[in-house]
Amino acid sequence: MSPRPNIEAADPERVTGVEGPPHPPSPPLSLADGLDRIVSVLAQAIVVVTGCALLALLLANVVARYTLGGGFSFAQELPERIFPFFIMAGVALAAQRGGHMAVELLPDLLGRRGRQVVRILAQLCVVAGHGVLAVVALDVAGISWIDQSPVLGLPASLSYYAIAGGAAAVIVATLALILRLFVIGPEAMPTPNPEELGL
Repeated sequence: MSPRPNIEAADPERVTGVEGPPHPPSPPLSLADGLDRIVSVLAQAIVVVTGCALLALLLANVVARYTLGGGFSFAQELPERIFPFFIMAGVALAAQRGGHMAVELLPDLLGRRGRQVVRILAQLCVVAGHGVLAVVALDVAGISWIDQSPVLGLPASLSYYAIAGGAAAVIVATLALILRLFVIGPEAMPTPNPEELGL
């Protein structure tokens, strides 16, 4: 399932959920859909695999503590290396679905065209910020591979690669949103599902 903001797929036409004519399929929207599908499938797979691995490690360690009188020596190291992948995949999914915090005061004061420009500029800032994050994370990963966990010998650089990969996924998802903002307008901004919002 590809999470697309305010847009429902229809074969002949694209329905945006906003007032006005539906948006027919176009190359930019098809590209945005493809980018979203890639990010969504990869991020969901990473969340499921790492979430199950974290749960299995926790369960195995608890069982070992009660049955063997002590936990597994690797049970603390492995989650430290897995958890960043779990978190960054979730960050990418939240970026796709509009689940991150945002201040809406300025766009609400503007007309439709002004909202479109402000939202595109804001998304370009997201791309730039995550680009810097990815580059810095890769730099740190390059020097932190020597720091290895004592039991399994896993390099600390894995966590930084997770951060860089998550930042790249956010960039791809944001570029897909920018394409939609150009073609559709400010109505293309994702609306988070109320059930997914915290209080």
